Amino acid sequence: MPSSLLCSLGFDSGEQLRCDAALAAGKLNRAFRAAFGRNLTINDSYRSYADQVAVAASRGALAAPPGTSNHGLGQALDLGGGISTFGTAEYRWMVANAGKYGWKHPGWAEPGGSKPEPWHWEYGTGA
Repeated sequence: MPSSLLCSLGFDSGEQLRCDAALAAGKLNRAFRAAFGRNLTINDSYRSYADQVAVAASRGALAAPPGTSNHGLGQALDLGGGISTFGTAEYRWMVANAGKYGWKHPGWAEPGGSKPEPWHWEYGTGA
């Protein structure tokens, strides 16, 4: 993805997403901060193709094949800070509120899904 299509997250300048997803993540973060008194914890966001290859090599079947990941399209976040565990207050808040900002938890990442990942959230996908 060309860097001209990526924007930094205002609350975590080390991370980038597609600009519309970054804007939506900022709104989501403001609501999360109002609820929990702290920013979202971002563990992963945009991944270049080379980064996708490295992740696939290290995580095997837990990672999407390089070139198919929503991380590579700049529209996926891997979150920590309580969201990374099913059933926590933070995770339940995300389930109840993320959709208001265009973020979804894909079915495959749900408990009982093919690859349960409470931390993985996607913007603007059919999830």
